[in-house]
Amino acid sequence: MKTVAIIGGSQTDTFKKMGEKRGIIVEHHDGKTGGGSVESYFQRIINRADVVIILKGAIKHTSMWAVRELAEKKGKIIDYHDGFGASGAINKAMRLVDEGA
Repeated sequence: MKTVAIIGGSQTDTFKKMGEKRGIIVEHHDGKTGGGSVESYFQRIINRADVVIILKGAIKHTSMWAVRELAEKKGKIIDYHDGFGASGAINKAMRLVDEGA
């Protein structure tokens, strides 16, 4: 089963339930950090993900850049979602998973 990391927003339960219905594991991080190395907040979730979706309107720029850099270093598929909605983010993730499968 593929794992998708969704970074940004606050709908953890919704993301996970929608992913489960679609046959993927969803790992969610709200994108918030609290001091120290920004990268350290995202390292674990990026390592486990096959695909990374960033919710552009629901994340600080410093977090977005850190996630993008980590994902690129790890060779992960990454894309950005303009909206805040779970459906759009999951649909985008599913397209990427299908393309990368």
